[in-house]
Amino acid sequence: MYPGITGARIRQGKFSSELGAGSMGAQALGGGRDMKVQRQKALAKINLTLDIVGKREDGYHELETIMHTVSLHDKVTLLPGEGGVGLWCNLPYVPRDSRNIAYKAALAFFQETGKKGAVHIKLQKHIPVGAGMAGGSTDAAAVLRLLNRGYGYPLTKKKLQELALTLGADVPFCLETGCRLARGIGEKLTPAPHLPPCGILVIKPRYSISTKSLFQKMGAGPLQQRPDTQAMLRALEEGDLEKIGANLRNVMEPVACALHPQEQELREKLLAEKALGARMTGSGSALYGLFENTQQAEKAAEAFRKLPVETFVCTPVF
Repeated sequence: MYPGITGARIRQGKFSSELGAGSMGAQALGGGRDMKVQRQKALAKINLTLDIVGKREDGYHELETIMHTVSLHDKVTLLPGEGGVGLWCNLPYVPRDSRNIAYKAALAFFQETGKKGAVHIKLQKHIPVGAGMAGGSTDAAAVLRLLNRGYGYPLTKKKLQELALTLGADVPFCLETGCRLARGIGEKLTPAPHLPPCGILVIKPRYSISTKSLFQKMGAGPLQQRPDTQAMLRALEEGDLEKIGANLRNVMEPVACALHPQEQELREKLLAEKALGARMTGSGSALYGLFENTQQAEKAAEAFRKLPVETFVCTPVF
């Protein structure tokens, strides 16, 4: 039903030993009995188009964006246990308490369903943080999916989507796989044709960009780089990668480039390395280029190895 969900029987004590004492936060793993473990790949996303079409009375911007899941992913493992919610992450600077959206997702699930459960969350993060690739949102979505499965699907798909929206605008999309046209603040999702097979090279600079500050600066002047959403949908329907590359647009990119000129430099370098199109994803700071295949994307990645950036080669997932 959902991508990458697997189950495994392991001894809880072995899992505790792997993580190290106290690595699940304040909650003790305890015990040594067999436990049912749920695992899932939490997929990253890229924005093929991103437009701002208005502003709501509550201050949120109305968006129109085409988003697509890609093979770059985090690994989310849930271990049922005792003592509420605990969280461990391989990145030491990632919060392990209620500041973490995956942790919040578990709390929200138990509150919504009335279940008196307990869960320990293990996050192995590979999606770059602060990249505009929904790394936190996709972890939260994975937690919701796995808990819903583990407790016998107490929430319908609609209820799960509604709960996801309370956590963040990207979380409802992250419950899906493939390509979606998203409207509203990102929660109104319509299936869209998926990308044809191709290689995707993601470039992540060392800095991150604040989504809030970027949105605040969007009203300072007329919007630029506005996408033609219908032209992109037609290109996707045709499966024409060159047309798709030519129609990549992100209305937030010019503002991001003004704050960080390296964004424009990296995009130009992607194009110089024969990308069929290149753009910033989301509110940045990551950019991506589309290539005919992963071999070409890997070859292009070599040109970035000596720069102060991270590189990731991935493919569309649908």
